[in-house]
Amino acid sequence: MPATIEIVPPLGYRPSLDAVRALAVLIVAGVHTHPRLVPAGSIGVDIFFVLSGFLITTLLVEEVDGSGRISIGRFYARRALRLLPALLGLLVTVAAWALLVAGPETRHNALHEIVASASYTRNLTWWADVSGTLLGHTWSLALEEQFYLVWPAALALCLRRRQSSRGLTSIFLCGVAVVAALRLSVVVGPAGLFIGRPDALILGAALALLRRDHWALWNGPTAARWARPATIFGAAALIAIAAWDSADEPFGIGYTLAAISAALLIYGLVVLDGSGPSRMFTWRPAVALGRVSYGFYLWHLPVLRWTDDRLVGEPAVVRIPLGGLLVLLATLMSYHVLERPALRLKQRFAPPLTDAAEPCEIDRHQSRSVSVTKGLT
Repeated sequence: MPATIEIVPPLGYRPSLDAVRALAVLIVAGVHTHPRLVPAGSIGVDIFFVLSGFLITTLLVEEVDGSGRISIGRFYARRALRLLPALLGLLVTVAAWALLVAGPETRHNALHEIVASASYTRNLTWWADVSGTLLGHTWSLALEEQFYLVWPAALALCLRRRQSSRGLTSIFLCGVAVVAALRLSVVVGPAGLFIGRPDALILGAALALLRRDHWALWNGPTAARWARPATIFGAAALIAIAAWDSADEPFGIGYTLAAISAALLIYGLVVLDGSGPSRMFTWRPAVALGRVSYGFYLWHLPVLRWTDDRLVGEPAVVRIPLGGLLVLLATLMSYHVLERPALRLKQRFAPPLTDAAEPCEIDRHQSRSVSVTKGLT
């Protein structure tokens, strides 16, 4: 008699995960505004990577479990509609500034950066690494999209037969996550900031498959016992690591620890679902910032660079609030003018719904479902 396959309920929209995005983007912005206070602020990218790997893999496994297949074309259409409008808006703005205002050397450097960012090769094109960079942060978008060039197809092959893949995929990915974290950190070292941190994405994917294949860890006595300490420890560890001025030594171990801490935090928040210590991640301003975190991430670096250049000599108490206000204004314009229309169009490419696959996220402003992968995913 074939084994009974337990159907895991859809993840659904979790406001607390938007708050995780807010935490991540604030940590990243912190290193660009006050590096002495947040010296390891780039770990915010690792938080994004773990969350993205978890959410997108969850979306994909729910699709294959509901319909029996993954539509690769729909997946890439959703990714393009989620990411490209805001990115193109940023690149057009930077190009206009470079061509109309900047000096010859700055213009040359900016145009190199634009090509690298638009082609999603910013983590590989070292010729685009220039001083005073405006788009250096797009390396993370490049690494993430390179991962998703191969991941949906690989996952579809692994999950072609749910029963035969049950447990094996999760164990395999957990092993790959550990090996990748250790091997890439040791081999690449501090340069792993750009090319050696896919372990966070893999760890997020493994977390999603653990939820699918080992449901008892998410819904039972074990979950009740570990979710609270996981949430508290994960959040505290991320804040502590962000303030660690030697996070990249030895061998960038701080980045690996950040990815593990983010995975613990996400696990705890999903299990608790707004109860206990997870309530701190349902604070409305944090959730609201998380919903627009992709635009915030895109715009924060060029806007802060531009502000600093024009307020040279001004105290931080002037520069930081003004820069933050301008970043927020650019973020809101990006979201309402570019991203929201694309999100409405994106619904047309949502996975087909079945009894086993329901909408993964509901936009509170609309009655139809949108993808679970809002924010920097």
